[in-house]
Amino acid sequence: MSVALQEPSEISAVQQEVQLASLPLGELPEDEGYEIVNTELFDRKMELERLARLLKYPAPSDIIVLTGPPDAGKTAVLQQAVGRRKSEARATLYINCREKDYMSSQAFAAQFKFQLIEQFRSKALKDFAFTTLDSLSEFRSFVMRLGPTVSPIRGSAFKQFLQHFQSPSITALDDVLKDFVGFLRACKKGPVLPTIIIDEASQLQQWKESENNQLDALLRFFVLVTKEAKLAHVVLATSESFFEYWLSERVGHHRFTVRVIGDFTEKLAKEFFSKHCVPNLSEVLVPSYEWQKIWEVCGGRPKLLLACVERAAETLNWTDAVQSLIDDAMRATTQPLHPACLTTRTEKPLWTTAEFKKVMKILTDAPHNAVAEPDMQAMLGGRGDEILRSFILHNVLHVRHAADLRNKVDAHGNSLLDIPADPQGRKIITAVSPAQQFAMKRLVDQLLTS
Repeated sequence: MSVALQEPSEISAVQQEVQLASLPLGELPEDEGYEIVNTELFDRKMELERLARLLKYPAPSDIIVLTGPPDAGKTAVLQQAVGRRKSEARATLYINCREKDYMSSQAFAAQFKFQLIEQFRSKALKDFAFTTLDSLSEFRSFVMRLGPTVSPIRGSAFKQFLQHFQSPSITALDDVLKDFVGFLRACKKGPVLPTIIIDEASQLQQWKESENNQLDALLRFFVLVTKEAKLAHVVLATSESFFEYWLSERVGHHRFTVRVIGDFTEKLAKEFFSKHCVPNLSEVLVPSYEWQKIWEVCGGRPKLLLACVERAAETLNWTDAVQSLIDDAMRATTQPLHPACLTTRTEKPLWTTAEFKKVMKILTDAPHNAVAEPDMQAMLGGRGDEILRSFILHNVLHVRHAADLRNKVDAHGNSLLDIPADPQGRKIITAVSPAQQFAMKRLVDQLLTS
């Protein structure tokens, strides 16, 4: 049975911090902050094991960026990993930016404080804190240097640290991170090496410009505790391809490693569809010829396969269900033909209608509908790198990593090994989804006949 951690409360991160701050120091209740829940995790054992091995390694060397298409199983894998670490009494700070509003540094800092304190609610880590930590001279010295928020009283150094860390005067993110780094350095000799997981980390891109200093402090912290000081593991998960570009611009591409949870091959997609989707829809059988159409439009994308079943449950007809997905994809794919109308990002689109038509034709004609990143830039001309970046920012095109084990096949299960890729990043460019690639082909055919 798979397990995951789920927060039972809907109160804000700031309210959670206030509640914890009101507890008597050192009297944190055990194991009440999370409950164990079942999570469906189809055929992601390899990814889970690889991630688990990375997080157990005692000397982290890079930030880990966990990426892949929406609803491919990233969050399920992360929650499984968190559940494992909890059962092993390993500290894990898990912040899901999808669940709550962490669009400001203050809200992020409050949740970060809450998550750190939450770790010591388990009996194993609480025992470690009040025995091993209190006996470390480095930790006691660190606590004495914390300043006026530490009472000059004898007793548990960890209790004094909690008193300081729970202080309502410490709210700025850079101050919270500074104290946390000091805490990690002071207890580095103990078995405390934690993992920090930020799910849907692409929200960090949306912080206001006035928060730039705090954002820089957070990113410097990620680099410091991984590559430089090796104090903690950091996992940043996202479905947005552009996040890699953004992070590379902020910290440098050499400071993070990408891991991908990708689409299913046709064999796995059919198994997922038949064993996990269709059994919930006994009224409608799936003839083999219908499956071929479903596969052509949905590919190995779990989200699309599930959506197809939901539409069939409504219409009781697979043809209508698939056509509904095609209609959605056509609407999404025609929007970039009018770039001036796209307002979802603060940065305006940099491509023209003619350039998007060209991209659709390139991908439609390319083997496996995939093109190496440098080749796509070259085919777009002198401003190719800027135009491609803009396509990815606006989620019109998707970046995939050909070197990843899961991504040696395209969304339709075909080998990508014969596609020349960027030798540094091993990146290739595709449509955002199999459905949108299907829509691109249809639009190209329409443009040719019009």
